[in-house]
Amino acid sequence: MSLVNLAHVCSHLQNASLARLGLTPIPYTKLHLSVALLLHRQGFLSQVKLGGLSPPASCFGNGPSDNNRISSHLLTPAQRNPFTPEAALEFKIRNKATKEALQQHGFPSDAVDFAEEQIMMSYDDLVNDGWAARAVRFVLKVRKDIRNRQANALTTVFGEDSGARQFAEVPEGYDPEKDRDLEEDEDFEGEENAAQRKENHDFANRVKYEFLATLTDAQRALYDETSYLKEGAIWKGRNDAQVSQHKFEYATLQAFAGPSKRRSANYIEREGVTLNVMGLEVTKQPITFAKPEYADPDGLDDEGVVTQANRASRRLWLGLKYHDSMPVLSKLKLISKPTKRIWLSHSDLSRVIRGQEAGEVKGLRQIGEIMVVSTDRGIMEARDCVERRIGGQPLMRVW
Repeated sequence: MSLVNLAHVCSHLQNASLARLGLTPIPYTKLHLSVALLLHRQGFLSQVKLGGLSPPASCFGNGPSDNNRISSHLLTPAQRNPFTPEAALEFKIRNKATKEALQQHGFPSDAVDFAEEQIMMSYDDLVNDGWAARAVRFVLKVRKDIRNRQANALTTVFGEDSGARQFAEVPEGYDPEKDRDLEEDEDFEGEENAAQRKENHDFANRVKYEFLATLTDAQRALYDETSYLKEGAIWKGRNDAQVSQHKFEYATLQAFAGPSKRRSANYIEREGVTLNVMGLEVTKQPITFAKPEYADPDGLDDEGVVTQANRASRRLWLGLKYHDSMPVLSKLKLISKPTKRIWLSHSDLSRVIRGQEAGEVKGLRQIGEIMVVSTDRGIMEARDCVERRIGGQPLMRVW
């Protein structure tokens, strides 16, 4: 039955492209959503929106703001129902509300969870905003300060011959493998000097922990993540490079970012939100925070998060693309039929993507042609299947 519905979708999209439609709906199922997201990633579709029987308002440009009860609903999807997930997110941003405040206000648990999840910057967002680079620079600065403090303290307490140079800064280009005398000083051989060396290191550790005590919890967490690397100056060139390549934990980076870990209303309106639908992440779904005076309590077209209510009215709204007055998505042909399913291994798929035939399946010979394959890891493109060495059921070819 799924292939029958997929055949209907292929025919519908083909006719919509021939009719030069800019927006068209298809049924809302996991198979259709997976195929639509794949076509969107491959550049055949301009947008994939979750909506109802009528197109989502975000598919069109916002008109001028007014107080009319009919047209103003385009700008107020979050306020038509005061307890939707979008309304919870808007309430949290504008009132800086905590999770307990949202619950006391009457928001359901799913709306509270949605607001708590979407208000936080993702790991990629924090990296793109430069917080990972700032964390690396901060850790390198802390390690340098610790080395200098240890060297100065050892020189002050034990004198010049205390082994302080093991902690001091060393010149650029120093190679610890060649200059072993800096790492293992001959003056420190013997039991007496070994005891002195242990005392020096204990004293240096006290200096380090006294300095770390002056850091905040978030700054200390950054340092602790890289504490497995040696800190002496003789290891500086080797381990500073490892610090620069270190990938910090998401929670650690969040704590270091502080208030910047939260998204603003402008950021969310610009970048959209990420929805987890049937196990698939749909990114950049638009959401609009309107002014309260434009709220339309009688609006009927809800947009945004698709709930469990009224499942039959759900639709996927796809934006079609055109170039030089020609449709980008011109042909969709089913490969596996409802009465004849075909399975190809990764070696068969490798022949197909090179333009050769594999059994009854012809090769990809059109410009920009792709093949949609159903695998045990989800819906994938044939070239991705070959790269990961997995086979599956070819569903359709698109060009």
